[in-house]
Amino acid sequence: MAQIKIAHTEEIVHQYKEGFSAVPFLEGAYDQARFEKCSLQPGHSVSPEVYGIAQNNQLFIFLAGKGYVTTPREAFNITEVAVFVPEFDQERFTITCSTDSKEALEFIHVVTELNDYDKACLVEARIKLPRFRLLSQGWEYVEDFKQSDTKSVMLIEHRNLGRLSMGAVLGKGPTVVGQHIHNELVQWYIPLPGSKLTYTAGGDQYPMKGGDVSFTPTGFYHGAQAEEGDSYDYIWFELCCEGYPGEIK
Repeated sequence: MAQIKIAHTEEIVHQYKEGFSAVPFLEGAYDQARFEKCSLQPGHSVSPEVYGIAQNNQLFIFLAGKGYVTTPREAFNITEVAVFVPEFDQERFTITCSTDSKEALEFIHVVTELNDYDKACLVEARIKLPRFRLLSQGWEYVEDFKQSDTKSVMLIEHRNLGRLSMGAVLGKGPTVVGQHIHNELVQWYIPLPGSKLTYTAGGDQYPMKGGDVSFTPTGFYHGAQAEEGDSYDYIWFELCCEGYPGEIK
């Protein structure tokens, strides 16, 4: 049975080439998703590989630094935590760290395998691509296992990018995100810079801070807590293993 895994930020050692570094992490945790911690130094750009709509899904989660994403038709300013989903191989795109950024542009690159559900969904009904959304542009939702002062934000809606979805949870301690379970989802937690929390899954506790990433397989009760004065801001990213039930419309 797959187990909880944590990638700690201090385990990532960047080695730059032409101002860019990409380091794989949580390798083998889940065979349908690949993750890289990426760092792009000020004044440098990178043009990632693109994939066909029947090859792979991919997205970029921007965590720190300032910059922009450009396509042949549009430009998107990275001024805060954000997500970018390219339009598969329909157009190339470039990620740039601004010359006036006080720090490197830090982001996570996610590439996922496609199953038959993904392939049907992405052709028949999906969010309009490319998708760029700042954290402040997400829509809020509520869940009964979170305290009322916790802010939950949706960034990639369920069923609208195949099996993938993504959002954020934001707040200050003391607080608890109650134990809950996903029997159909695998999930990654990504604490944002400055955050500090204790992640509890499968009865075990895992201290986490900004830059760490956790992986939780299906079937584990899990939650989080933060102490007085600590931020527990984190991104959640998940994949519905077999696809969401019901007809794609």
